[in-house]
Amino acid sequence: MVTERRRRGNLGEDFAAKYLQNEGYTILERNFNTRMGEIDIIAQKGKYIAFVEVKSRADDCLYLPREAVTLPKQRKICKAAMLYKLQKGFTAQPRFDVFEVVYGKYDLEVKSFTHIENAFGTESVNGFF
Repeated sequence: MVTERRRRGNLGEDFAAKYLQNEGYTILERNFNTRMGEIDIIAQKGKYIAFVEVKSRADDCLYLPREAVTLPKQRKICKAAMLYKLQKGFTAQPRFDVFEVVYGKYDLEVKSFTHIENAFGTESVNGFF
């Protein structure tokens, strides 16, 4: 059984993936899981491979979705990205993005969104790349 929280997260991830595709990105993976952590979306556009963390919140939330991408979360994402690189052997320039989705509390309609390119770097994990 899918929880309400997971259902809302899936809606945000689906919205982000569609947006990225419309912007010319190729979606390489979704929900890439490792023992180090999970990456919501891995997408490539031009010379960049973007590791995208998607955060969704209701419009009555007291903080921005991006604020949930804490330093420990960034470290997990970077480590998972390194494992992805080891498995796939890509040569594109890695980039870490945050995609935030704000939806209506009751109707789950997207009210706003922001794609933050290069939201954080690998310095949070001592420069794996």
